[in-house]
Amino acid sequence: MALLNLHTKLSLLSTICLVVAVLLAREASLAESVRIARIIFGLIAVVAFCLSLLFLSLLALGPAPNDGIKSILRCFLSSTVALLQGKIALYRLEKHWRNPRRAQDRLLRHILLENGDTEYGRRYRLRDIKDREEFRARHPLTTYEHYRPFVEREMNGERNVMTRKFHSSYVSTSGTTGRSKMIPQTDRLKIIIDYLDLLYAIVRMKFPHTGIVQKQLFVYIAPVVSRTKNGGLVESALTIGDDTRLYYTTPPAGFRINSYEVANYIHLLFALRDRNIGSICVFFLSTLESMMKQLEQWWEDIVHDIEYGTISERLDLPDDVRSALTSELRDGDRQRALELRQHFVVGLDNIFPRVWPKLRVILSVDSTGIWPQIREKYARGITLVSSGYGCSEGLVMGISIWAWDEQQDLLFFPTINFFEFIRLQNTHESQPETLFLDELEIGQEYEVVITQACGLYRYRLGDIIRVTGFHDNCPSFQFLYRLGLMLNLRYEKIDQGVALQAIQAAVKRWPDRVKLTEFAAAESTLLSETCTAFERNEIMPYYLLFVELEFTSGNESCEEITQEHKALLDRELRDRNSDYDRLRREGAIAPPRVHIVKPGAFEALKAHILANTSTTANQYKVPRKLRTESLVEFLLHQVM
Repeated sequence: MALLNLHTKLSLLSTICLVVAVLLAREASLAESVRIARIIFGLIAVVAFCLSLLFLSLLALGPAPNDGIKSILRCFLSSTVALLQGKIALYRLEKHWRNPRRAQDRLLRHILLENGDTEYGRRYRLRDIKDREEFRARHPLTTYEHYRPFVEREMNGERNVMTRKFHSSYVSTSGTTGRSKMIPQTDRLKIIIDYLDLLYAIVRMKFPHTGIVQKQLFVYIAPVVSRTKNGGLVESALTIGDDTRLYYTTPPAGFRINSYEVANYIHLLFALRDRNIGSICVFFLSTLESMMKQLEQWWEDIVHDIEYGTISERLDLPDDVRSALTSELRDGDRQRALELRQHFVVGLDNIFPRVWPKLRVILSVDSTGIWPQIREKYARGITLVSSGYGCSEGLVMGISIWAWDEQQDLLFFPTINFFEFIRLQNTHESQPETLFLDELEIGQEYEVVITQACGLYRYRLGDIIRVTGFHDNCPSFQFLYRLGLMLNLRYEKIDQGVALQAIQAAVKRWPDRVKLTEFAAAESTLLSETCTAFERNEIMPYYLLFVELEFTSGNESCEEITQEHKALLDRELRDRNSDYDRLRREGAIAPPRVHIVKPGAFEALKAHILANTSTTANQYKVPRKLRTESLVEFLLHQVM
């Protein structure tokens, strides 16, 4: 049977089981004198008949013909469990969205009672607080520095400082708005896995043609994990290990790889073997874009490995991981390799529906506004569904139940974090008035404040959201930006969304052969006199804008981009921010310095950040605002 494809195997197994069921049923009817024998024969016949139906059902679902029986059964079981658990979670969420205030009040009361008998709880008399109004009045708004000494004590082995429960995990933040923090968590992994099941159920319900035996390309790079003195793990918010759902194209061993390029290669290798995949899940779209750039360079090696069932020796893999992955490739798939080679030799234009004709949806977060580019370049006809809103402090905080192009809104999870909100105009205050989840207004912008079960109370995230409407009684919203990432030389406060729009609009008016790939900005006030970009004769502050372009003609030269072209960026910023326009008109801010960097500069920046900070590949987002002089210097060395 090893030479038969999966469809033939399923047909044979179904027929065999059906024949066995018929024969056993006949024996049961003949064994009239022996009641026990009749019962046994009857039960075995029923089991054989059910197995026959199962194999027929799997065959009807159209699994990949080169897959194995064991693999497809594991996929079916894993998918079914995830779907059922996700549907139950969604049903409960719908109930909470109908009455979010009740869900929030219950959650807050549980947190205060659970943590009241700790050193921190006694200090703030948490158990004595009766309701949310009293909580808001008695406990101050906080930032991480308020908790740093408590967290450090717990990490060094003290107990019952912040919570009664043992903190099994300390989430190291990506440090996008300052130095890294260690956020205590207790049930982090369960929350993440449950959330992935919920996402899976939403996709299956919204796109029912993604079958139960269609696997998913799940892009994941294993972060480095360490331990604290108290035995807790220091890890990223998105660490999941290799105990993953079996409906992923990559085998479990592939989720132990912590090299960015090697992990991407393995994910692509196993995903491209399977022409039947129905969805792709990647935490950030920028990661998918990087993966596709890697595919352009490595597709011949990947196709060779698919053809012969090998894994390239150029990949630095632990022996046990290589052995486990190689065994999954079996003897290779020459027919699939030939098919892929025919697709790749003509280029990667619209490659997703060509190599995966049943692919319908990509689950991801478009934090940089690149979905239109990715869709046009690789994925025409594919739908994007937001994989949600979260952070290291609150883990899972929002989810989308809509396709991105239909509605780019999210809904809050009212049972994981207790929410408060600060009006945007009051965010500069240290202790501003806050509103609760059921007090928000459509069209208004707010900073998010959370209280969570692991010891953070009235914690200011710095995330700015805009309320867009209501689903049942729960406000829907869009994430806008983080206060720590806002560009601000005087008082103009240009958020990264506005900066992106301005740069995109300016580049559209540049020569036709160039397209915007990436950008980042920095404030000149960041620079010291030793920095390459420091200008001694410039009195007024200015922005440094680093722009990476794609040259469609193949001639990578920016000679055609004149100072007049670069001045368009200033003009577009002035058109979008009246305070910036006024300050420029008054001469209080100098014109921006625009630097065109080499193709691949931002990939090099990513490698530099991953190698020199605690940021993990799963957490990484392009730093639209450069916060250190060293990053500015790095990109200055990449200027064309």
